[in-house]
Amino acid sequence: MKKTILAVLISNVFAVSAWADTETPTTNLEEVTVVGDRQGAKVRTNVVTLQAKDESTATDLRGLLEEEPAIDFGGGNGTSQFLTIRGMGQNSVDIKVDNAYSDSQFLYHQGRFIIDPALVKIVSVQKGAGSASAGIGATNGAIITKTVDALDLLKDLDKNWGVRLNSGYSSNDGRIYGASVFGRAGNFDGLLSYSRNNEDDYKPGKDFTNYNGGKTVPYSGLDKRSYLAKLGATFGNHRLVLSRMQDQHRGDRLVREEFAVTDNPRLSLARQSPAYRETTLENNNLEWTATDLGFVEKLTANAYLMKNKRYSADDSGNGYAGGIAGPTTTTITTKGANVGLDSRLGEHTLLKYGINYRHQEIEPHAFLSTAYTLTNPKKADSGVYVEAINNIGDFTLTTGLRYDHFNLKTHDGKSVSDGAVNPSVGVIWQPLDTLSFSASHNYATRSPRLYDALRTHGRNNSITSIADGTKAERARNTEIGFNYNNGAFAANGSYFWQTIKDAVAGPQQRHDANGNPISGVREITNAGYIKNRGYELGASYRTGGLITKIGVAQSKPRIYDTHPENLLSANPEFAVQVGRTWTASVAYRFARPNLEIGWQNRTVQKAGGSVLVRERNDGTLTPVERKSYNVNDIFANWKPLGKDTLNVNFSVNNVFNKFYYPHSQRGETLPGIGRDFRLAVNYKF
Repeated sequence: MKKTILAVLISNVFAVSAWADTETPTTNLEEVTVVGDRQGAKVRTNVVTLQAKDESTATDLRGLLEEEPAIDFGGGNGTSQFLTIRGMGQNSVDIKVDNAYSDSQFLYHQGRFIIDPALVKIVSVQKGAGSASAGIGATNGAIITKTVDALDLLKDLDKNWGVRLNSGYSSNDGRIYGASVFGRAGNFDGLLSYSRNNEDDYKPGKDFTNYNGGKTVPYSGLDKRSYLAKLGATFGNHRLVLSRMQDQHRGDRLVREEFAVTDNPRLSLARQSPAYRETTLENNNLEWTATDLGFVEKLTANAYLMKNKRYSADDSGNGYAGGIAGPTTTTITTKGANVGLDSRLGEHTLLKYGINYRHQEIEPHAFLSTAYTLTNPKKADSGVYVEAINNIGDFTLTTGLRYDHFNLKTHDGKSVSDGAVNPSVGVIWQPLDTLSFSASHNYATRSPRLYDALRTHGRNNSITSIADGTKAERARNTEIGFNYNNGAFAANGSYFWQTIKDAVAGPQQRHDANGNPISGVREITNAGYIKNRGYELGASYRTGGLITKIGVAQSKPRIYDTHPENLLSANPEFAVQVGRTWTASVAYRFARPNLEIGWQNRTVQKAGGSVLVRERNDGTLTPVERKSYNVNDIFANWKPLGKDTLNVNFSVNNVFNKFYYPHSQRGETLPGIGRDFRLAVNYKF
């Protein structure tokens, strides 16, 4: 067993999406889980498989990753949520779909991620600065998803075609349904999948009252629609997959999606200016995988065209978007390609090497400047890497080197470019079959982000350029950890130290009291540095049908603002202080009937000394103190046919209707969801 585990680690150690590297039509679930549990020389993290997803009532990433104490999602729905990994915010965290991703955003008052779990087969998490093979901008981690294909859904069927139907109900307040058809003929296979989740405004916990006396959060409802079309072809040891996915959210949304409407004049209904809006993620992807190509043992490559679109029926009251009356559309287009190669040098060394490229361009609805000639902002990132992974007795040693280069052009035509070399090193020592220790020291860079897409219009001749000599921010992460698993009892833990130098920020004084852009030229620039340190511990025990789990995570990000205008402070895009988080669960699966019932808890302790600040009436700043909370859920999964083809799922989330504010956003903004009864059924035949 020891040799088997090491062999798996050698071929995947330090890969940002190790599980994706091993995905072939014949890869089994156990193999995926083992590989996904390790992020190079780091300890395990949460991996959500297709089976686990089918046994859950979760309809978003927040629900799928609720057992992970180091990940926190804000309140609200869709892009109202802000995401943090180890307290680090969305400016340095990525959501990857089939190895396609963008680091641009529409507006700093809304989250940047949008993905329907109904379309994916597995979700993995990378934490902290990645190693050389982790891809572009791997400074603080990523949530990595891979979409499902026909071969995944055919595994449990004894025929070459099938249908999958799913439906669900949420008392707070949603209706869910979807369908997939899939099949295989000769060397070819195909899939067509559609999913819809129509959610009304949600109710927070007990005693909540909104600004007009109601019990729901106004403008939080969304009609979520998504589809995936995939065509695959397998010829010997080569596989090609062409896919197109679209994930769209529709609804009446506020200008500042991270806030609710309140009686605060800054967040009044008039200033929040609700209107019908659509946010859409489209991704067209071509993937090629191959094995046994002579010196190249394995090849994984993809090319993609990703578009993030925002449509608004009326932005006349939205100064951020230029105050344009009538329909507007803003687009962020990302084109990219990745090539990863594995070659074995002798019996004990694996060489991983490759290239990454990504080009992003923002197209606003219109340019409104009368004093400047403006063009679409653009940024190109490219990188090359090499890693050597050596198996020496009980040790696995990884050394890597990565070079990244960026070229950024702002909407006023100014360009800045720079490059950086990033080394990485890691070691895994496995003295016993059941026990391993790990250590890693990684450097990674992330290029300056393009300025918010909604505010590139230049209204009032407000221009955002970039300072001369602006560098990519650079993260240095050191981590030590252990992993123990004897089959019944498992435990893991890690401690990390991280510093981010030359943290990049855009201007903060972006608008006046009426929400209109301030005239003049301001600059994206290096504005300070960020430090973070923390730990994670987890344990589980399994006997018969019983499994218990417990986990805890704490991190302490701190911002050190060196810019005279304090460009990094008071902004959850960069980092937030999330309280020490505990997760615990107990579940039991009966043999007859095939039924699992369980309980889950998430407890977040109060957080002081937050990096988030708020303004007092006299204009001074004071730290936000975050209140503790705990939320309990109960759940059940029943397989009436005794196998995975039919799942009936039931849950009661937030059983005691707890009222609370998640910690990954500004103080008391959007509360968590109150008590929610859920029923979900999926059937494959």
